[in-house]
Amino acid sequence: MASFDHNVFQRLLGAVPTGAPGFFSARRSTGGWAMRSRARRADQSLTTAQEEGWSWSERVAPFGIRDVRVNHHVLGASIDGAATACPASGWGMVVAGCATLSMRPHASASIRSMTLHEGDVWSVPASVSAWFHCHPGGQASVVAFVGGREPEAGRDAMPDLSGQPLSHAGFHHSLMAQEAERTWWGSLRVVEADVFCDPDALSAALVEIEPDCRTDLHWHLNTSVWQICLDGEGQLTRLPKGCRQHNATLRPGVMAYVPRGEGYFVRNDGDRPVRLLEIFRSDHYHDLSLPQWLAASSAEDIAAHLCVDVGVVAGLARRENASSGRIVAFPARSGTH
Repeated sequence: MASFDHNVFQRLLGAVPTGAPGFFSARRSTGGWAMRSRARRADQSLTTAQEEGWSWSERVAPFGIRDVRVNHHVLGASIDGAATACPASGWGMVVAGCATLSMRPHASASIRSMTLHEGDVWSVPASVSAWFHCHPGGQASVVAFVGGREPEAGRDAMPDLSGQPLSHAGFHHSLMAQEAERTWWGSLRVVEADVFCDPDALSAALVEIEPDCRTDLHWHLNTSVWQICLDGEGQLTRLPKGCRQHNATLRPGVMAYVPRGEGYFVRNDGDRPVRLLEIFRSDHYHDLSLPQWLAASSAEDIAAHLCVDVGVVAGLARRENASSGRIVAFPARSGTH
């Protein structure tokens, strides 16, 4: 059985031993001034840098992660303040428009170019020189994530590709051409590292949440999550271990971060789909939702794991959705799922 923070679940179930109300409880308690101040300071490192939308162009060590840099490039000669070219190092996505990806493995090699369109993703090894540029009259919005995978003990050094023949086939992927996985709350497109030739490639997901819907509470146990809101308006709710829940507003250009193993869900508060680019510093995608965990466990096992009475677990609404086969762990509040 997967292991989770007991306090998070006890808050959700309204069964916290200290008497504090759960997430779905009608009562609310904010604690004293000192408690609220400590909670705000704990959350600031994960939220301060994300509130400016697309006004940011570069985030160096965002959210305190020193080996990561996230860039947003606006390309186009017809746009005031925009560049006509930008580096294409690391992993990234063409958010809007189209741009030409040019690559050269070493100084004496010929340049090879290919046009990438909205929704296309790429991954370029550090040993290869690569850049984007726009044709006259064209424009593009590009996001680049530089930092590679999370450090792992015993991991082999990245091979040098500078002397190998170069082809674009393994360095980009048309994510929007990929069939989406449909869910009760929207859709999901996942791309993993094995579609790229880059030995340090990442995995990612393009998530679309329909209006008045929210994702299940879920965890990514293998890596942290970097989120960039591409469209729509909504709310990210995180459940940090040992802390109160934290809510962050999502709108186009807002960047958010969820540490490894921390539970969260996203709600759509607008009238159009919320589109999120989720980047994982791992070669593969893995998630576990609360309904999946509950469906695979008996009431007794869940109660023992969470240190609550079996009656609390048995009282949960676990009904089957005939159309999607989804097990609903909690009654949905008005206007949400």
